[in-house]
Amino acid sequence: MHTKILFSIILCALIIVPAVLGFPGKSFAQTKLDKVTLQLKWFHQFQFAGYYAALEKGYYEDEGLDVTIVERDLRHNPIDQVLERDADFGVSNSEVLLHYLKGKKVVLLASIFQHSPLVFISKTQPLLHTAQGLKGKTVLMNTASQEIELKVMLESHNVSFDEINLIDRFAVPEDYFDPEIDVIAAYNTNQPYYLKKENVSYSIIYPYTHGVDFYGDTLFTSRYQIQKHPERVNKFLRASLKGWQYALAHPEEIIEVIMGKFGSLKSREHLKYEAETIQTLILPELVRIGHSNPARWKQISEDFQKQGLVDKTRDLKSFFFNPTEGKVTIKQETALIAAVIFGTVMIILLASLFVAGKFKNEINTRREIEEKLKKSEKYYRSIFENTGTATIIYDLETHLIKKCNEQYAELCGISREEIENKKKWSEFITGKEYERFDGYTKSRFLSEYSIPKSYDFKFKCSNGEIRNVHANFEIIDDSKDCIASIIDMTEKVKTQELLIQTEKMVSVGGLAAGMAHEINNPLAGILQAVQNIYRRISADVPASVKAAEKHGCTCEQINAFLDDRGVIRMLEGIHSSGERAANIVRTMLNFTRRNDEGMSSCDLNQLFDDIINIITCDYDLKNKYDFKHTKIIKEYQADIDKINCLRIEIEQVLLNLVKNAAYATNEIAGYRNPTIILRTRADEKFVIAEVEDNGPGMTPEVRRRAFEPFFTTKSPGVGTGLGLSVSYFIITQNHGGVFEIDTKIGIGSKFTIKIPRV
Repeated sequence: MHTKILFSIILCALIIVPAVLGFPGKSFAQTKLDKVTLQLKWFHQFQFAGYYAALEKGYYEDEGLDVTIVERDLRHNPIDQVLERDADFGVSNSEVLLHYLKGKKVVLLASIFQHSPLVFISKTQPLLHTAQGLKGKTVLMNTASQEIELKVMLESHNVSFDEINLIDRFAVPEDYFDPEIDVIAAYNTNQPYYLKKENVSYSIIYPYTHGVDFYGDTLFTSRYQIQKHPERVNKFLRASLKGWQYALAHPEEIIEVIMGKFGSLKSREHLKYEAETIQTLILPELVRIGHSNPARWKQISEDFQKQGLVDKTRDLKSFFFNPTEGKVTIKQETALIAAVIFGTVMIILLASLFVAGKFKNEINTRREIEEKLKKSEKYYRSIFENTGTATIIYDLETHLIKKCNEQYAELCGISREEIENKKKWSEFITGKEYERFDGYTKSRFLSEYSIPKSYDFKFKCSNGEIRNVHANFEIIDDSKDCIASIIDMTEKVKTQELLIQTEKMVSVGGLAAGMAHEINNPLAGILQAVQNIYRRISADVPASVKAAEKHGCTCEQINAFLDDRGVIRMLEGIHSSGERAANIVRTMLNFTRRNDEGMSSCDLNQLFDDIINIITCDYDLKNKYDFKHTKIIKEYQADIDKINCLRIEIEQVLLNLVKNAAYATNEIAGYRNPTIILRTRADEKFVIAEVEDNGPGMTPEVRRRAFEPFFTTKSPGVGTGLGLSVSYFIITQNHGGVFEIDTKIGIGSKFTIKIPRV
């Protein structure tokens, strides 16, 4: 009898309990949906795709919820709106923890973005890669917004707002291309899309590469909601996470929902870019969506305390949502419910006897999986969390690249699929460099697998381009794998060379000014004395005629005597040398003296034509070249923008370049038809003039010293060695431009000047 009763109870439990627990919305549903509001931290975009998916696919409705999703009102903080009950749930970032530490009653429901999308974007040359590089730069960021990660990164690296030129507001699209703004606070899911679309060079400064690894978007609510509506909170969280799973699996479908029903300001292509980037922030293949690591949140709270944002940390127990607070409690006093509860308990007791061993195996299996996940997460974090640099993992024995990130693929110029498990690390190092690297390794280290910790070398891209890079190496645990982080230093090396050259020119400028003023006085005396001698022996001066008659001779006789003795030739030599010295002094003074004419708007094509009109009528017996026998090719860009310049100075530069080209193609390269190409063009930043010749070219040593004052390859007495030096100073210092030389032995040289566009 008792056996039949027990069997009946168990049978009822098997039928009723699943019905009660599995379908609470059907058995105890309210007559109408429970209205709740979700406050977003920004405007409608893929950043909130999971919530749109939960609404569109009916997940909220299945839970008995009528959800309204509200865009950000820039006048209010989403956290304050939830705390003041203007909204039931909200989306924020790690700032929600700061409010909790300050005593606000906020509760974290889920960490959706495992990494923050907040970054600094450097967009003016030279590009920046570190927080320290922001000092003295113009930085646009809203200090009153939720950009807490960026503030902590600056403060942790001793960069105060007093040390930067701060523009305190939100960025607008025009700011992305404003050359007066060096750095903008941005989301790597948003602003890089615009820069890539316009082919603008930029670099990203990631907080987590500077030791500040905060969570990104988080879902939160208030303690009031937890206490008053625990069931509602549990339902909302469950439906939202389900929505995120669907959105990440069907991004294109949700993009159409966003554009069609929520009216996003972004284009379809922009939303696709955002969706791809968000995948790397949520990491659904590695981490359960919404997972929160208490230890990591504790570290963030300690970072807040170190930066003085809070006086002390608090126990975080009340910060995290406890799902048990949201369980459905059924209070029915009927005998049937009592029987169900009793039967459930019996089922649990009986099941526990039979499946205890299976539970033990399951626990052991879960532990093994957790250990593998931790190792896998460490593996991927080593690669992908340092995306500010090109990073690879390669086999120390075979040099085969096992993994690489997008930055490395961009550096190589080929896709990741073409690199991973197909290319060797050694293929991207030039031959001599690899021999030096391999020899350095063998001579310095004794262990089986040893490499230098850091190394500077020439990196060979897939298209043959050679880049200057700096690499850091580290062997992963006890494996045969090595992780290498490569930083492209090419632009930095060029910038350093430019700075050295500029400093050299400035120092020589000061020396030239001092020398010029010292030489001018005796030089003026010499030239004046020579002029007076000519007057004293001239028959056109009455005083000279009278003095000659006094001594019984004529001025003509005195001149004949002086000519026979070579005195006249000596005077001409003195006068010629004096004039030459005076010309050198005037040229030296151009280092330190700006033109008084002032800036004017000039047509670069017309300047070239004016120069050609002058020099084509010039035949220089001394230099032995005639522009009438030099082929001049004009490759002008039509309707080129005008430049704002000192006209006389730019004419001087162009004249120097054309005459140097004529000298190279005639006197030195006279064995072939002398040809000079004059070219104008423009890019996004500069108006460019090029003078190209078919002369003999320059050796690397000559190319390196080309801008040095008084350095010349011309014959003695032909050149002073100041033409290119002064031209370099005019372009780089007086006009803020760029002066470059491209040359190949036996082919010719090309001189390029770049003047910023107005």
